[in-house]
Amino acid sequence: MSAARPALLGGRPPGEVRAVTLLLPGGSIDSDRPPLRIADLGLLLPRLVLRDRGASMGLAVHLLRYRYRGWNRGHGDTAADTRWALDVLAEQYPGAPVVLVGNSLGGRAAVAAAGHPTVTGIAGIAPWLPAAQEVQPLAGRPLLVVHGTADRSDAPAADSLDFARRARAAGVVTARFVVPGAGHFLLRRGRDWAGLVGAFALAAAGLAPMPALVRRASDPGADLSMPLPSVAALAR
Repeated sequence: MSAARPALLGGRPPGEVRAVTLLLPGGSIDSDRPPLRIADLGLLLPRLVLRDRGASMGLAVHLLRYRYRGWNRGHGDTAADTRWALDVLAEQYPGAPVVLVGNSLGGRAAVAAAGHPTVTGIAGIAPWLPAAQEVQPLAGRPLLVVHGTADRSDAPAADSLDFARRARAAGVVTARFVVPGAGHFLLRRGRDWAGLVGAFALAAAGLAPMPALVRRASDPGADLSMPLPSVAALAR
């Protein structure tokens, strides 16, 4: 592997920074090639939502550019880069809570790095959560998962459902919503799932109340394959 370096993109809003969201793009299971910029598109909608809603609340929004495209076997390169980014953000914004928002491969990186002391919540968008991924790093942090029911990729909805069950059984406050008929790229109902992720992230960062619908979906007995609500339903 080359001596590549990760990079943090984005910046701070005007005024005091009260919280941070770190966006973690998708990638490959195994690859030491540079990341594809197109992977950032999986986070475009929540990035816009968080910028628009969070700027006046003191939310900084950053996106991580990994060293390598892949998770890379036991190395967990994307998770290592995420921990690096969290250390940098802790220095840049002392005391600010961080919510991780990961797409696909980035969803696994978010879970793996969730034990960092600055992290207060994790959202996975069509996350890659194989059986090998432990739930322990999530202890004390809420988890939101959004997945398409027709995801036929290496990050199938069945795996995130199994992970959500394991997380909830371990005491993690867990909500999971599905987009019926949507594939891995969640091209359907983007406004709704991005709005849900944005509302969750702002609440997990302590900047807004957690939507009642998300609280209900996080109940220990709630369905972990709950159909995605509309943006309007979040206000009820």
